[in-house]
Amino acid sequence: MPQTHSAANGSSPHEPRTTADERVYAAIHAAVQEHRLEPGVKLREAELTELFQVSRTSVRTALHRLAHKGLLQLAPNRGATVAKPSADDCRQILEARWAIEAMVVELLARAHDAATVKALRAHARAQEKAFKAGDLAEGHRLAIAFHRLLAERCGNRVLAQMLDDLLSRMPLVILTHGARRLTGPATHADHTDIVEAIAAGDAELARRVLARHLQALRDALDLSAPSAREQTLKQMLLQR
Repeated sequence: MPQTHSAANGSSPHEPRTTADERVYAAIHAAVQEHRLEPGVKLREAELTELFQVSRTSVRTALHRLAHKGLLQLAPNRGATVAKPSADDCRQILEARWAIEAMVVELLARAHDAATVKALRAHARAQEKAFKAGDLAEGHRLAIAFHRLLAERCGNRVLAQMLDDLLSRMPLVILTHGARRLTGPATHADHTDIVEAIAAGDAELARRVLARHLQALRDALDLSAPSAREQTLKQMLLQR
């Protein structure tokens, strides 16, 4: 007999599926963004069902959502694995970022909004503080958040959503191919220069600094040597 939503598959008969889906989705998404979930790791439905105490239906729904975002790969009879971007994937992601973010910074420079500039400067200062304190994880989190803030403030929701999807894939790019030569201070300096170009209403300068920033990231990637760490799925998903 096919199983229903019951203790047999890790959930109650009245499990609120949307909440369960979101819980699994959010945990895996966060583990990717925080560099805890490794590219190439296999995500087994049975293990996730037990780990989160939800139904297999909830797990499958979450996995399909994550695959749609480009964070997982689904294969018939093989299940889900965390995406491992190829060298070509990385180039295409960065090219797409340039196409979208160039328009974002141009819109911001044209708008020349004082409140936006204030928010961007405050964010850049917080990023600098994290790097100076030696908190690289927080510094890099704020670095990605800076680009999201640019998009959120540009006034174009479509561009913001497209960029958010690309930025969500960047941790997998970095974990797969590394970015060892890209330093926190260099990242912060570029961000500060972008903000000041926006503050001056200089769209061309903002675009040039952004191009330099993304090129430095591309140059820092090792597109020939994927890396890996040995950890259990539970450690990668639930550690903080």
